[in-house]
Amino acid sequence: MRALDLAAASLAKADPDLPRSSWIAFYGPAELFALTAIVRDRLGDAADAEAASFQALAVLPETFRRNRALTTARLSLAQLHQGDVELATVTTAKVFDEMRGAPLPGRMRLLLGEFHRDLITLAPGSAIAMDWADRYRTEWSRP
Repeated sequence: MRALDLAAASLAKADPDLPRSSWIAFYGPAELFALTAIVRDRLGDAADAEAASFQALAVLPETFRRNRALTTARLSLAQLHQGDVELATVTTAKVFDEMRGAPLPGRMRLLLGEFHRDLITLAPGSAIAMDWADRYRTEWSRP
């Protein structure tokens, strides 16, 4: 968390109007919020992970479909880790909508697989988990 706090402080000091090196030009508030969401969720702080995901989505441009879909997948994991199964499955469906017409990248497939495993662990045999699994299989097999 200390590294994230330092990154946030450095980003706050940076002048957005000055040119930056190409290796760091992509890095901005959206990236920091997305990384914060990952770290918070892995540390077991799902509520703050959810908040950071919402912050990332608020500043991610609509044209960054893949990044928005990945962040949405992370958001759904944070919701699931708080026990909100129904909301999490609704949120995860947005990943498929966001990526409509494009292949699902490997990293996104891994996140969706993680969501699926956590869902069947939290709500085994429930109608909502089985419905989501059906959609997951359908979306997974689309070209």
